[in-house]
Amino acid sequence: MGARIRDERKRQGLTLLMLARLSNVSLSTLSKAERGLIGLSYEKFLAVSRALKMDLSDLFKTPRDQNESGMDILVGRASRTVTYHAHRYEYGMLASEWINKKMTPMHGRVLAGKPRDASDFSQHEGEEFIFVIEGQLTMQFQDGRRHVLQARDSIYFKSNLGHLYLCEHGESVEILVVCVNNH
Repeated sequence: MGARIRDERKRQGLTLLMLARLSNVSLSTLSKAERGLIGLSYEKFLAVSRALKMDLSDLFKTPRDQNESGMDILVGRASRTVTYHAHRYEYGMLASEWINKKMTPMHGRVLAGKPRDASDFSQHEGEEFIFVIEGQLTMQFQDGRRHVLQARDSIYFKSNLGHLYLCEHGESVEILVVCVNNH
């Protein structure tokens, strides 16, 4: 994923410092992400994709996907989903081939473990829907609210509320996430 960000940044003639300023993501974080040393959160991916004037899912497309257009139906195949690994999360963009989509669907797995610090809270524009497929998910909000969700439970919230996905029981939680951005 880092190589894709670097390739697009260079294609647009941007330096790492320019992208850091445009995205409001620190220079060291971008540098480490481009080299594959760290994973970016959804919030930072969104900021970088906007700074690069790209749809978020464009960063997850395979070369074959880049040529797809004019669809009115899209069937997604698990074998073609690009999975991204970040601290305590694994997620793959679904329907990444769809151009100019209004929502960002993702299949995710929340791994057991504690957040590093308060900066792990995600906060971005739009709304978010989460459906728990398997396991128990704890949604922790920055204002102190917590909601424990079991398999087949769901939650819908405004994404500008600082939020954190937690797996406090078991090895992981499998979820479906749909984000809708205001852009």
